[in-house]
Amino acid sequence: MKHKILGFMLAVLVLTACQSPKEKAIKNIKDMEQNDSAFSESLMQSLKTAYLDFATTYPDDEFAAEFLFKASQRAIVLNQANEAVEILAKLLQQYPKSSYAEEALFLSAYTYENNLNELPKAKALYEQFITQYPKAELSEDAKFALENLGKSPEDLLKEVQ
Repeated sequence: MKHKILGFMLAVLVLTACQSPKEKAIKNIKDMEQNDSAFSESLMQSLKTAYLDFATTYPDDEFAAEFLFKASQRAIVLNQANEAVEILAKLLQQYPKSSYAEEALFLSAYTYENNLNELPKAKALYEQFITQYPKAELSEDAKFALENLGKSPEDLLKEVQ
């Protein structure tokens, strides 16, 4: 019985030691995602850093675009909007055909509008979004944002009433 337990422990040790650095990074990220919470800034910051490190170290990996997108989301929640739009720009430049590109472009426009109050930049990005993704689910949202760019919530309420 002792030998079986020792053999099992040795097998687990060997398998763990055989993981590549990339596999270890993915496992670390997945473990951190299990504990991710909007209530823990330090955990969100650590996870954002892990996403960025992975995308930088393994730019050709299938997870790179996804991790950049997730890093941008964490940056927004952490009130790091300038960093978020830089991350989104990197995603759009390096992975224009990614399944995250559409959302990244919209989120970039939204962040310029609502977090950075850079309305000309937001306008240009919303227009680009509508041109590039005319049939996208978010296309109507982009059109609405353009029509109401710069209006306060109070102004919008007055228009509805």
